[in-house]
Amino acid sequence: MAFIPTIEETQIHGNNLGLKKIFEDRYEEFLEVAKQGEQRCFDGKRWSGHAVLVVVDAALDSIGLNYFQIVVPRVRRFYDSYVKTGEIHSCEDMSKLSPEDSRLKKIINNKRVWEVAISISKELNRIKREKAMESDYAALRLWAKNSSYENWQHDPIGKIKGIGFITFQYLRMQAGVDTTMPDKVIKKAVREDFGIEAKDDIEFIKKVALLSSKVGYSQIVLCWAIWLRSANVATSDWESLH
Repeated sequence: MAFIPTIEETQIHGNNLGLKKIFEDRYEEFLEVAKQGEQRCFDGKRWSGHAVLVVVDAALDSIGLNYFQIVVPRVRRFYDSYVKTGEIHSCEDMSKLSPEDSRLKKIINNKRVWEVAISISKELNRIKREKAMESDYAALRLWAKNSSYENWQHDPIGKIKGIGFITFQYLRMQAGVDTTMPDKVIKKAVREDFGIEAKDDIEFIKKVALLSSKVGYSQIVLCWAIWLRSANVATSDWESLH
């Protein structure tokens, strides 16, 4: 079996000890698409820059659905039913919907999903209004930048019923913060590939941040590469709205 240095050993020796090569070799087929995902996050272009779709994406993901097989098609369905038609232009529009809306139920019959999406939209609309932001995405990015994963339970969005720590981190990532989503797929991959384990999610995020600095790729790229490899998705057209 090939020797895989742990992150603790990497710290001791002060160099990457081949961690970058391990990452690039194992995720080579998915790296380009992962970088494209990173760029969309950093540029505020996830789901073509529709903040409402980012919110719906996170709300759907919050209940543990398969991302590429279930979440993505339903985000597209929401886009076709509400955004493309012009019915929803903003988080303010989204905040006025009812989680009992029969059309929402046709997209996914899960009240909690829509309660989460509507509650996040209300908070982002509040930020946009109070800070005189130019767009919902600007409000989302301001929130993400100013929020802290170490104090997530005291955050207005972190306090929303149905928002757990993983969803909190996912939403921050999609808004352009270079951080890690500590879901089971990410944890399994970094444990098997790099020997990283942690006593809790906070420590895990800190260790992945260190790994990121060693391999020379952002935490967002690491996460996207792992998700893409896990789902065997090596093309970038999955997020297209056309």
